[in-house]
Parts: sequence; structure tokens; C-alpha cells
Amino acid sequence: MRLVKQLLYGLGFLFIFSLIILGIYTATLKPAPTCFDNKLNQDEVEVDCGGSCVSCAEKNVNQLIIGPAILFSHERTFTAVAPITNPNKDFGTESFGYVVDFYDETGTLLKSVESKDFIYPGENKNIIDAGTKITNGVPNRVEIKIIRPENIVWKHKDDFFFPSYSLKESLAEVEKDQLVISGFVLNEDNFAFSKVVVGAFAIDNIGIKVGASETNLGSLNQFENKSFRIFIPLTKSLQEIIDLELVKNSVSVDVLK
Repeated sequence: MRLVKQLLYGLGFLFIFSLIILGIYTATLKPAPTCFDNKLNQDEVEVDCGGSCVSCAEKNVNQLIIGPAILFSHERTFTAVAPITNPNKDFGTESFGYVVDFYDETGTLLKSVESKDFIYPGENKNIIDAGTKITNGVPNRVEIKIIRPENIVWKHKDDFFFPSYSLKESLAEVEKDQLVISGFVLNEDNFAFSKVVVGAFAIDNIGIKVGASETNLGSLNQFENKSFRIFIPLTKSLQEIIDLELVKNSVSVDVLK
């Protein structure tokens, strides 16, 4: 009988001691719930999203899609162009990083160039990375890839400003050994634009793109009108087949508030 009591006392003491240890662990050692613990806790709607965490719609956004890149060259200067699609109709980003990798015919990486861009919800546009000089080989292939897509900060379309602007008096001309595209961009809003980029393609008379370039106009104040000039070098043979009307119609304006 005495042994049974001792055993019960021992079990009771062990139970109380376990509760104390559990309390200490819960209060001081157990990690607090977070939005990155892969557990459905706190006030989350789904695992690590909703409630006090990021919205589930933002957490489950699709990654940006970059199509095959085209390489243009003139002497030792190279331009890379690739289409980019944002499949998210409700989310865009004011900044994402990308890298342009230039390879020679053996697959050797000759040069990598990093840059940044922005894209609106549901937008389709082109990345144009112009004017890269390479002297340590001859690129014959180029790839454009998103840098760390998991770190992109997405914004809902309700938080995006969609600026109002217009393209004025665009003109395409061949001057000496280059194609010159000019015109004006007018800010039609009552707030300033932080970034305005104008791009264009050199297009031949059968509709094939044979060159590209862009210019960054920087900021544009409210109701301001700013001129631009884009230069695309051309060989003599290309000068003879350029379709200036197609070139003029290829001009695109990318604006960020």
C-alpha cells in the first residue's frame, strides 16, 4: 500500500513538474506564431496569409513571365529585347530586378547586366536593354531573367496610380547611319511622374524588328511636356529597307507615378 502511494505521489509530482516545464517553454522558448512558419495559426485565413498576415491573393500571385529574348548588334554594342507579361490582373509592382546574360556560340557567359523595371497589373510590354558594350567575345544568344522573384513587393491595383499621359508629334527619320525617333510626352495629370521611359523598334518593310532602343526622360512634372530622341544605329543595307511608319507606330511610353 505504501509503495502504491509513493508511486502515485511520484506520478503527481512528475505531472506537476511537466506542467511547469511546459509553461516555461510556452512562455519563453516556444517560437511565437509568425506569418512565415508554414502553420495555420494566429488569425490567418490560410497558411501564412490573411488576417494580420499578407492577403492570400497577394501571397499566391503568379510570377512574371519573360519570353525568349532577341539580340541586336551594331559593331561591339548589343541590345537585348524580351516580352514580359504580368499574369496578375489585380497586382503589379513598382520595382523588380532582372539580369541580362550574353553568351557566345560555345555557351560561355560573356557579360551579365543587372537592371530594374516596373510593371502594372495585367500589363504586357517589352524589356529593352540597349547599349551594352562587349569586347571579350561575340554574343550570339541572350537571356533575360527575373532576379529573386520571391522578393518582389506586390501592390494591389487599388493602390496603383494609373497616370494619364499622351504621346505627341512622334516622328521617325533616317539620319546618316542611324534611325532617329523623336516626339514629346505630355503629363496630363496634376501630379508629377517619377519615371518616364520611351522605347521604339527599328522595323523593316516586311515587319521584322531589326533594332531597338529606349531613353529615360527621368521625372515629368504635372502638365509638363518633354521632348525625346531615340537613336538606333543602322547599317547601310538596313537604312534602305526601314519602314518609317511602322517605326513611328512602335513607340511605347512607360510611366511610373
